[in-house]
Amino acid sequence: MASGKHSTPKKGSGSQKAAASKAPKGGKAAQASKAGKNSLRGVLLVVLALAVVVCAFAVKVAPRLFEQPAQVASGEVVTVEIPAGSSTKQIADILKESGVIARESEFVDAVKYRGVADQLKAGTYRFVGGEDISGIIEAMLTGNTGFTLTIPEGFTARKIADTAAAVCELDADEFYRLTMSASSYENDYPFLKGAYNNSMEGYLFPDTYAVEYGTSPDAVIRMMLDNFSAQIASVDMSYASSKNLTTQDVVILASMVEKESRRDSDKAQIASVFYNRLHEGMSLGSDVTTYYAVGKELTEELTVSDLSSDSPYNTRNPEHRGLPAGPICNPGLASLKAAAHPDETDYLYFFYSQSRDKTMFYKNQASFDQGWAKYGQ
Repeated sequence: MASGKHSTPKKGSGSQKAAASKAPKGGKAAQASKAGKNSLRGVLLVVLALAVVVCAFAVKVAPRLFEQPAQVASGEVVTVEIPAGSSTKQIADILKESGVIARESEFVDAVKYRGVADQLKAGTYRFVGGEDISGIIEAMLTGNTGFTLTIPEGFTARKIADTAAAVCELDADEFYRLTMSASSYENDYPFLKGAYNNSMEGYLFPDTYAVEYGTSPDAVIRMMLDNFSAQIASVDMSYASSKNLTTQDVVILASMVEKESRRDSDKAQIASVFYNRLHEGMSLGSDVTTYYAVGKELTEELTVSDLSSDSPYNTRNPEHRGLPAGPICNPGLASLKAAAHPDETDYLYFFYSQSRDKTMFYKNQASFDQGWAKYGQ
């Protein structure tokens, strides 16, 4: 019975059912068992075959689908071929595959925003790792298939020489030697007259330059000096002049502001501190001048010996009054403007606080010491 309860079968009926349940060897039950085993074996073979296919996919195909081309290192030059008729998306794919950009969408969106999709030119370009999207687009708008040389604000003449050499296939030592020959250029660039140590430090304007193949170091330097001449003409020097500061003094101050500031919004206040200390006859006490004086990177520690260096650049030496002997880097326009016309404040001290991510300003030594104890670490 379906209920599963035990009952006494009618005579004969029970024995016939029992006999039917005991199939003879080789009967239907055995055939069913054999069919089941064959079916299970088939399933196992299918599963095994699928596993082999999945493994092969994982080993040979998946890496190519998911691996991302590595971006080229900052400063490294990469050559990119853009075929005629390439769409913006195709160009973005090529740039991503070459490691020039991190994400295709950033390039596509920037081109769309500027409305220049039909103006990008085909050709063979050389880009530099770390170059921004706008510089890449500018190169492709002009069809400049030479070199795109980007000089960040705050680079020293030595770093500019090394960067120009790496990007434009120039001789770094020759480039740097020319930057140490300011007097040879002063007839064309009067602002170089009297440059300390005959150096162009401070006057090699940071910007992005289109440099054709075969351009000489002299020509690249002249591009930067021409740019400085144009930029400095836009700076109002009246306030600095009223404080008896020359254009060269402003460039020196601007180079200090460039190295001391983290944000453009801080620059005019930082410049005010230097003006106030000059007015008070105090040493400027700027660490960045000491780093330049002793040839250390800002990531390194300054020693007691470094701080007491008698270098004419070292304003941390309490015996040193006034400006450093010359600029300590090549400042950008924002720093030049801040140095020429600082905010009017009573501040005499400042430092950048890592914990607060801001520049802290103080009017006297006591408040500075308290602030340093609280926020200086």
